Amino acid sequence: MKKIKIINTVIQNNKLLQFDRLYIGNDYCEENFKVNNIKKIIYAYKNKKITLLLPFLTDSGIKKLYDILTFLNKFNLKDFEIVFNDWGTFFFLKKYYPKTKLILGRLLTKQRKDPRIEVILKNKQDSFKILKNCINNNVVRTKLTPPSLLDLFSRNAIESEEITNFLLENNILRIEIDNLAWDMISNLSKKIKVSMYYPYVLLSVTRYCGAINGKYEQICNKDCLNTPKYISENIFMKGNSLYYKNIIIPNKNVLKSNNIDRIIYQEL
Repeated sequence: MKKIKIINTVIQNNKLLQFDRLYIGNDYCEENFKVNNIKKIIYAYKNKKITLLLPFLTDSGIKKLYDILTFLNKFNLKDFEIVFNDWGTFFFLKKYYPKTKLILGRLLTKQRKDPRIEVILKNKQDSFKILKNCINNNVVRTKLTPPSLLDLFSRNAIESEEITNFLLENNILRIEIDNLAWDMISNLSKKIKVSMYYPYVLLSVTRYCGAINGKYEQICNKDCLNTPKYISENIFMKGNSLYYKNIIIPNKNVLKSNNIDRIIYQEL
């Protein structure tokens, strides 16, 4: 199993010895996608295997990406990769950088992730509930969830034949997923490998940062640089994103059946 580390600052090499590859960037906000900082990190680790991790990009973000890729032409990076998280960025890279190795990011794999649903999926909910303030305090009995629903929630959207064929036709041979709170099932083609993030599961991301942090400001206030805020039940908010912390790594059989051969270690 390959180990990957997401970094956004230059750190001591001895802290990176256990990692096979470095991810530089983020997959949640182009405002925190700093060109000069990324150039500095790439230069510092130009002799290591590097993957550029991209958020969903607007036109201004595409200009930043072009600047970085122009800078990268100065180096002969070994096995360089780019993770894209929107189809506009894919179109840009496919058209202007057709030889670049591309990876489908976790914003596009469309998993059902909310950990609160585990109680229902595994039938751990109360067998009945009493509805107060109703006539005679009505009792509602809970129906059991069929196994087919758990199967549905254990999969991602990429294993459909149409999407798999599209990925293979465009030489996208790796996708990224989150570590679900329940077992994961996949019939994905063995030609496509999978990277899994750990320990944080990205639940939701928005461009309207003011709404999620409660400040409702019209300009970026760099709230994402602050300490993550604990919401409830292992759910954290940082900047424009909500995360769930899942410290349980799937067993070897689950990893193998889902084509997972990389774990990406993320810190908030």
